[in-house]
Amino acid sequence: MKSMKKIQIIIIALAVLGAGCGKSWLTSLQNNPNAPTTSAATPQLVLPGALNGLVNIVNGTGANGSYEYPAVWEGYWNYAPGYSFNPNPQNYIMTSSSPQVWDNYYGVLTNLNFIVQQAKGNAALSNYSAISRILMDLCFKNLVDLYNDIPYSNALKAQADFYPTYDDASNTYDSLVIDLDAQIAILQANSGNANITLPSTDDIVFGGNLNNWIKFANTVKLSMLVQQSNVSSKAAFLSAEAAKTSAAGYLSTDALVNPGYTSAQPNIIWANFGLSPSGAINTYFTYVKGNQASIDFYKKTNDPRVGYLYSKTDAKPSDADFYTVWPVVQSNYQANYTGIQNQIITGGVGNKGGVSGLGPGVIVSPGNGAILMTAAESYLLQAEATVYGWLPGGNSAAQTLYAAGVTKSFEFLGVGADNGGPGPDAAAATYLAQNIGWVAFPVGASADSLDHTIIEQKWAALNGINNSVAYNDWRRTYSSSMNSGWPIVPVSISNSNSNPHMPFRYLYPTEEANNNNAAWTKAGGPNIDPFNDKIFWQP
Repeated sequence: MKSMKKIQIIIIALAVLGAGCGKSWLTSLQNNPNAPTTSAATPQLVLPGALNGLVNIVNGTGANGSYEYPAVWEGYWNYAPGYSFNPNPQNYIMTSSSPQVWDNYYGVLTNLNFIVQQAKGNAALSNYSAISRILMDLCFKNLVDLYNDIPYSNALKAQADFYPTYDDASNTYDSLVIDLDAQIAILQANSGNANITLPSTDDIVFGGNLNNWIKFANTVKLSMLVQQSNVSSKAAFLSAEAAKTSAAGYLSTDALVNPGYTSAQPNIIWANFGLSPSGAINTYFTYVKGNQASIDFYKKTNDPRVGYLYSKTDAKPSDADFYTVWPVVQSNYQANYTGIQNQIITGGVGNKGGVSGLGPGVIVSPGNGAILMTAAESYLLQAEATVYGWLPGGNSAAQTLYAAGVTKSFEFLGVGADNGGPGPDAAAATYLAQNIGWVAFPVGASADSLDHTIIEQKWAALNGINNSVAYNDWRRTYSSSMNSGWPIVPVSISNSNSNPHMPFRYLYPTEEANNNNAAWTKAGGPNIDPFNDKIFWQP
């Protein structure tokens, strides 16, 4: 594993350097950053860099992020006519180098593990250790969700183990669930203890609010349980563990990473889709456009979020009225919002007009926080767990949680908060009052119908927000009889596509075959078929 074989302290130095976005994290660092002492590379300095690195994976474009490929596969985005330099997402082409986030995640894990090691034997740093362990659990979860079996128990040992074995994916998930419980307990015990160092501005998510970290960890745990909902052999375990989550509470506010982003050092979404410091339109806004499949969904359900997720045709972030959206009414949907047919590569070099790009609810501002998890996702996860009978209240409670999740999505996007609109809550209430499919919650329907409605709305809420979650949902609900999961996303109609559906998993990177061959081979590396080999939680 290339990332594990790097000298750990060098990676930590890179994380410290990446932590300085808009704040003076390095003002007291007088040592050579390529060979820092452990007193210089403190948990307080490393944590913000690790967090920034993590959200850059979650929201990163290109082959080394978790943002662009799932967005194309899930019917959110397409490419502007005339662009043909990135056909892989449209054709479901999987290689050992693209898409690939292996090194990215293990690099962040190395930095987080440094914090954990620094805190050993120092009770005053136990909050830093617990927060880092929670984030490590999330990183390992994301790796399992993409690669299935991964190095876990023997990973991150640097020189002590250059050739870590791959752990069984289901067992890794179980270990992560147990560890999240342990870290929640530590943070609960530490709350109010003046002898334990409390993170402050170096906690660039919650500013040292331990209760929010507890809720975040608990929500990550719930997401892992829901992800396994179709694993019948673990039904009792999943139900029991989900029931335990009720006591700690769940995320009710958006978890956003912000080290002090500015127009000179913006969040990654703005850096890719917004404006440069000179006012030029950044590259991705020009060539990433809306997919007709998703725009049609918002149109058919009279969903005003379409105007916040997508721009008006021909509009761009430099326009004075780009952020003036309301009212979004059915009469102007056809004229103002248009996508490109599902994943088709078309001609016309330079013809990039007449199509909607990303909208003002996604490209908010250079200083806006980068998304780790939204409250909308949290509430919709709770709704699913309630439908399964894991959380109390039955379908009536699930309906309340469902409505809360949709409302939080409207709030996140600022629907109706501009141009004299009614505000997000009122706009969401009007939307939810419609008696149409995929909007009204069918309280008396089957559990499958209820679940599909929730997943459909989760897909609608996380468009351009956290695209990999929708990809996970589609795979965990995949049915061979439908050749699809939920939501039902059209298969790419690119003339060059020969695959039957989007891939089930990523391929291990080439460096694993070259540098960790025995473990890679034992994990099935030479024979993986991304269109038939599934993640353990898939039916």
